[in-house]
Amino acid sequence: MTEQKKIGQVIAVNSGALTVLLDDAVGSLKREIGGKVYYIGQLGSYVLIPVGKQIVVAMVAELRKSDIPINGDVRQRVQLVVTLVGTVKAGRYERGVSILPPIDAPVFFAEDQDLTAVFSIFQKFGFSIGQLSMFEKERAYIDPNKLFSKHIAVVGSSGSGKSCTVASILQKVATFPDTNVILIDIHNEYHAAFGANANYLPIADLELPYWLMNFEEIQEMFVDERDENASSQITVLKDLIVAGKKGKNPDLADFITVDTPAYFDIAEVRARMQFLDTEKVTGMGAAGATKEGPFYGKFTRFLVRLDSKLNDARYEFMFKPKQFVATSSLSDFLQKIFGPGGSAKVTLMDMSGVPFDIVNTVVSLLARVTFDFNFWNPHRRDFPVLLVFEEAHNYLPATGESTKAARRTVERIAKEGRKYGVSCMIVSQRPAEVSETILSQCSNYVVLRLTNPVDQNYVRKLVPDTFVGLVDVLPSLRQGEALVVGDALPMPLRVQIDYPNPEPESGDIKFFEKWKESEAKTFIQDVVQRWWKQERKAAGEA
Repeated sequence: MTEQKKIGQVIAVNSGALTVLLDDAVGSLKREIGGKVYYIGQLGSYVLIPVGKQIVVAMVAELRKSDIPINGDVRQRVQLVVTLVGTVKAGRYERGVSILPPIDAPVFFAEDQDLTAVFSIFQKFGFSIGQLSMFEKERAYIDPNKLFSKHIAVVGSSGSGKSCTVASILQKVATFPDTNVILIDIHNEYHAAFGANANYLPIADLELPYWLMNFEEIQEMFVDERDENASSQITVLKDLIVAGKKGKNPDLADFITVDTPAYFDIAEVRARMQFLDTEKVTGMGAAGATKEGPFYGKFTRFLVRLDSKLNDARYEFMFKPKQFVATSSLSDFLQKIFGPGGSAKVTLMDMSGVPFDIVNTVVSLLARVTFDFNFWNPHRRDFPVLLVFEEAHNYLPATGESTKAARRTVERIAKEGRKYGVSCMIVSQRPAEVSETILSQCSNYVVLRLTNPVDQNYVRKLVPDTFVGLVDVLPSLRQGEALVVGDALPMPLRVQIDYPNPEPESGDIKFFEKWKESEAKTFIQDVVQRWWKQERKAAGEA
């Protein structure tokens, strides 16, 4: 450590942070070394404190001026509050600090080359997500195994660069031969980012047969739990589905349960419930008078809800399958999602054509089928899958009966998925509205600009106590710049995420430029025709 890099000394120590008093000689909060100017005290920059043969690495969390008594006089001096992040021993960086610096220990600021030892152990993976904001020549290297295997949360306000961040990270692994990523794309933003390299599946065009749903998903879709007859509806529906599956699959009859992904005819189930709803039975008396059956009138509301879905053209992709009409077609369905032999790499599930009121059920089904597949896969360790949930606050909120199925499924994956090779990436502009159970299981956080105080406070709870001060920089982050915290990094990093190439279709529309153009390119009658026919894209358009 050169004297030129010394900036002060430790004046207070606690378990996770130090207070550093800057030297009188530091007349300006900038130093020039090797032709580069370094700014002392920038939030997110690093300082080094030698302790014996070790060097403690700390991050600047606060810069302030305080009145300090010196020889009977009170003078204003600059102080830094720094949080401890790791230790360099014999040139090798380790997370955590085993020995705290003593009072009066000298403090030095870190230049570019000082971070080489910090990142050397991570550079072996060759996986970098961007440029360190405070060090223009230093890349942010991370451990991709810990990044993808331990759940990731990508959060930030609208316009902060979430979609570009997700696309950038995924593009770095999309070309690997055995990559398995399934992205729930609510607004069809990502097709442009992956193009022909992606397995693009518009859900409204891809059949998603109803018989793949487990009973919880079926119950949520068709049974109104506020109905006084809900318990009878649930019991009879369950029995009829089991009977239907066994009747259509006699070779599996000994193994079938209500949740087995086996074909049954929903029309037959409906007809049987219609019969029970109107059944009258003959009495035992001499007159032989008829009376209402045990379920007379109890299924009327259920049948109305069921018919509303079966007769709605928007739901044909689920309730009127043409391709997947037998249990044996389950393998063909999974081949579409994972590709032949799991070769799809990145599968984009375009949900933009799905009615919003069943997005929750579709997400639940897709996530659960993926989890169940690897649950029964004896080679799951060779087939890890990353599930990406875009706009997660819409269908994975903390509360709400209408989103119960998807939330329960993803909460289970968040808690158990790592054992079965299924990981999650949760993407949201409102982290405070996402299930806390899911976010609390994430081990890595990519936090872009957040302007909402509620969301900032929520993120502050997720970050280790020693780094809560860093959350204060969130409103001032640039577009595409993120505070990255987690097990995959040597320390919390402020990173300018690499820009994706190509980029997703998520950029802001340039209103002013479009308004200045002389010719409108919208034909109202054409839009009306598309509206009627539920067509969002022109013929031949991806």
